[in-house]
Amino acid sequence: MGKSADMLGDLLGRSMGLEPEWEVASSEFLEVEGGGDELHVRIEHVRGRAVGCPECGRRCGACDTREREWRHLDIWQFKTITHRAVPRCGCPEHGVRTVGVPWEGDRGAFTGLFEAQVLAMAMGGMPVSRMAATLGCTDAGLWRLIAAAVERARGSPGLPGVTAVGVDETSRGKGHDYVTSFVDAGGRRVVFCTHGRDGATVGRFAGDLGAHGGDAGRVAAVTCDMSPALARGVAEGLPNARRVIDKFHVARLLARAVDRVRNAGMRSSREKGALLGRTRYVWPRNEGSLTDGRPAKKGGLSGEHLKTARACQTREAPQSAHGCPTRGEAEAELGRLTSWMMHPDVPETRTVARTLRKDMDEIPDYFDLRMTNAALEGLNSIIQGIKAAARGFSNPDCFIARIYLRLGKLDLPLACYA
Repeated sequence: MGKSADMLGDLLGRSMGLEPEWEVASSEFLEVEGGGDELHVRIEHVRGRAVGCPECGRRCGACDTREREWRHLDIWQFKTITHRAVPRCGCPEHGVRTVGVPWEGDRGAFTGLFEAQVLAMAMGGMPVSRMAATLGCTDAGLWRLIAAAVERARGSPGLPGVTAVGVDETSRGKGHDYVTSFVDAGGRRVVFCTHGRDGATVGRFAGDLGAHGGDAGRVAAVTCDMSPALARGVAEGLPNARRVIDKFHVARLLARAVDRVRNAGMRSSREKGALLGRTRYVWPRNEGSLTDGRPAKKGGLSGEHLKTARACQTREAPQSAHGCPTRGEAEAELGRLTSWMMHPDVPETRTVARTLRKDMDEIPDYFDLRMTNAALEGLNSIIQGIKAAARGFSNPDCFIARIYLRLGKLDLPLACYA
């Protein structure tokens, strides 16, 4: 029995990374309300060993203690709580100080290994509500742990090389407010995320960049959509940056116009409703990417002299402009395109044409810089997955913390759990 107890003590000590001056004094299972048991482990300082001053490291004698407890990794599937009367040392230089303990995480209620486990689970995409149920913790406690880890990891100056960014926004839930993400085009990581989607988001990014070793004046290019508010924000907050209208946003703008024309056609008559029904995902795609008979269906619909078909032709036309070898040819092609889009029978495309003409200087900047939001669009699909797994976020700060955790390439304390 004594050998078994020694083995258990050794196992617990190894799991906590105890140094020679600490030892497992006792362990016991306690029944908790509602059924089940918890493993409670008591750690003691080895009698007669000096303790180190947390300020200077000088070895000193212990003068008194304070009772503390920490949540540790589950052992044999039992919730494990560690207890310790933490000593205070009397340092001749710094006076009485509480001694640091090696197993404590950055959040005082947890051991470092437990915090690493939570962060690893969160980075793997597990919703916090499921983590809380699995670990026997509260959602609020885990969110505080995650938020503190993200804030700490972002605290060091880590953004000196950011010179080009992509900007995009997403809602934190259906019908809810938006958050805007800024992605380092070179590092393919989210470097800043904030509430809202107006021009003030750019100013907040510029301030955060400066606080983390970067320089807003060195940002030379920003890819974004055609939002006038973002345009003003870039002009004010990133004065040396060229604004590149991302071609994916141009395509999205036209695709939405096509869908509005299709919906109007469906409502106009029963016959057109029958033709256009269940074709929403046929029109936005090129015939080469359609399968299961959809190319023939799209070709047949195009011969019906539908406004949707004309609108679809305008959606596909910018591809020829973006395929031009020079900026001058692209500008000429875009000019012809917007003139063609002013078709009197399709007011939805006229609206898009007027929008494109307002940004005619920035759209061709793609040909000078060859920048798109392709990397950001890829990261945005992961952001949508985070939102879907959590079924939306009631707190935008929680959404932002998860985005940083998954896509910020942060230096997190995971090595002890790897």
